[in-house]
Order: sequence, then structure tokens, then C-alpha cells
Amino acid sequence: MTMGLQLRIGLFKKLDYKLLLKHFAGWVIFIIYEVSFARFSIGAFAPLQNYICYYGLNVLLFYFNAHVVLPFAIKSGRSYFVIPVMMILELFIYLVLKYAIDTVLAFSIDKIPSQTVYIKTLLLPNIYRGISFLGCSSLYLAILRVLMFRNRVHNTETIQLKTLKEKAELERNLAEAMNAYLQQQISPHLLFNTLTFIHNTYYKQSREASQCVLLLVDIMRFSLDEVSISGKTNLAKEIAQIQNFIELNQLRFDYELYIDFQVAGDMESAQIIPLILLTLTENIFKHGYMKKKEGEAKLHITINAQNELRFASWNLKKHQPEKKRLRSIGIKNVIKRLDYSYQHHYKLNIRDEEDSFGVELMMQL
Repeated sequence: MTMGLQLRIGLFKKLDYKLLLKHFAGWVIFIIYEVSFARFSIGAFAPLQNYICYYGLNVLLFYFNAHVVLPFAIKSGRSYFVIPVMMILELFIYLVLKYAIDTVLAFSIDKIPSQTVYIKTLLLPNIYRGISFLGCSSLYLAILRVLMFRNRVHNTETIQLKTLKEKAELERNLAEAMNAYLQQQISPHLLFNTLTFIHNTYYKQSREASQCVLLLVDIMRFSLDEVSISGKTNLAKEIAQIQNFIELNQLRFDYELYIDFQVAGDMESAQIIPLILLTLTENIFKHGYMKKKEGEAKLHITINAQNELRFASWNLKKHQPEKKRLRSIGIKNVIKRLDYSYQHHYKLNIRDEEDSFGVELMMQL
């Protein structure tokens, strides 16, 4: 789209009342100045219809040249030739219309001048008048084009700055994620071997403790497993670790925790970034109170045929100091990872009430 066409479109789309008022005020000031100057020069005012006709013609010439003729000439690709020709044609039409107006207004007062007198006395002033309005109109268009160019440059720079900011934010998040990942790599094999040794050593003395160790090893191994190129893992594996985590906590508290855990849908074919659902589940056990049957925690995970996942949890709160609750960064990290991987394809609603806490996550996998 050429700049001339943009100007014409802008004339209709972007011209608001404030801009129209500014143009109107400018013309009023200009006309008052000229009429006042003429009044002090010749000592009289012309009839009102003269001002309406002459200034109407001048205003028409001004905007027709700026928004029709010049944009068309620039678009033609041969503006150096087309612009002078068309402006001469404009000036000729202007002189013809001016002569017609002069004749009509003179006829109304029975003072029609001869063509010879008209040419000698009025032709050069009319030519000068037409050229001055064409020049002002061309300057007006040039200013519009400069302002449009500056606006375009400003918008481009704004977009570039926004892109750079987003890139810097992504790089910072990536650096934080890499740092967190490296912190988790402290001799994982040593840790697994140690936990296996504890399991084998105390299996006969306490089967519950040994079972806890095995569940913990399975969860930790899942958290350190390499994912696919897309950064995702099988949803069924994530659900399995949630089941392990629930079982681990039930063993810790002698199965005295009340939680309604339900899973529905085809989990085998779906992919998800790992540890999202597991972190939200951990939040239930970390901050929730589940030792009352009437305050049973809820954890429902479903996926439909359109691959839309719904994670919904609710639990009563433990009585904890406010500072301790504020130190929890699990959900904050979940939000960062969701923003990075799913952007506008998820909705996370958190209901943090005085005695209870609920999370609902809807996402398109």
C-alpha cells in the first residue's frame, strides 16, 4: 500500500472530530485575517456570498490537490513529470471556475466586466492566488507524509523494543531454569544408590518405610528423566507419579489423610511438560489439612476427546504463619512454565480463601 493511498484511507478512518475542529479553526483564522486586511486596505467589506464562493473554491483546491491529485501523481511512478502537468491542469480549471464565479457575482449587481478588462486586471492575481494555494497544499501534504513516516518509524521501534524485551525475558527465564536444573544434578546416581541401600537394609524391619523409599526414588527418577525434543512427557507418567506421591503421603500419615482423587480420560496419548500437575498436587499436601472426613480434599484430573485437560483441586488450609505461606514458590514457577510453553492456551484460576484453597487449570495439550 502506497503512502498516498494510506493518506486517503486515513482521511476517512482516522479523521476525528478534534482534527476536523483544528482544520476548521485554521481556516477561520486565515479567512478572518485576510478579510480584516482587505477591510483596512480598501475600507469596505464584500458581500457575504462572495466570501462563501471564493473561499469555498480555495478550500476545495487545497484539499483536492493534497488528497487526490498529488497522491495519484506520486503513485504513478513518474511524479517528476505528472505532478507539474496535473498542477497546471488544476490551475487552469481553477481559473475557469474563478472566472465563472466572478461573472455570476458581477451579473447579480449588473457590473459584468469585459474579457479584456478581466484579463488585464484579474488574471494575474487569480493565477498568483491559485499558485499560492497549490503551494500551501503541497506543503501540507509533505508535512503529513513526514508525520506519517515518523509515526511508522516510532511504531516499528516500539515493536522492536517489545520483541527485544520479550527475548530478554525468555533468556532470563531460560537461565533461571538452567540454574535450577543444574542445582538438581548434584550426584543423582549417588542419591539413588543410597536410597536403594536404605530400602534393602530396612525392608525386613519396616516395609512401610521401605515402600516410602521406593516411591520417593520413582518420583525423583521421573523428575530427572530426560524429556523429548518438545520438552514434554507422557501424561500417563505424570499421573502415575501423582498416584505415587499420594501413596507416599498416605504412608507417612498411616492412611489418615482424606482425599478424593479421580482420573478420567485417555491419558496415554497426551503429552504435557513434566512436573506441572505434580507440583500443584504437592501444594495440596504441603499447605492442606486433610485429617477431617468432612474436609476431604478434592483432586480431579480429566481429559476430553479434544485433548483439553482439566485439573481441579480443593483443600482446607493448615494453620501456618503468613510468612511461611509466602515463601512457597511452586505455583509461581508453574505459572512461568505455563506462560513459556502454552502462552494463551491455558487458564489458571486460583481461589485463595481464608480457610480453603482451590486451583483449576484448563489447558489445551
